[in-house]
Amino acid sequence: MIYSEEKSGGLALPLIVILLAMAGILAVLVVTGDRHGSTAGRVWVPQAHQQGSGQ
Repeated sequence: MIYSEEKSGGLALPLIVILLAMAGILAVLVVTGDRHGSTAGRVWVPQAHQQGSGQ
């Protein structure tokens, strides 16, 4: 027999799963980004020692 009913939700489930995964990734990035605060981009660079004019 041939059924004229169209299948619904064939594309909806994978799309929902992808959107939920993206939201989860963004949530993890926001949580881990706030943990370090404003010091995350700082790098310590030692200063070169300056010698006196008589040495």
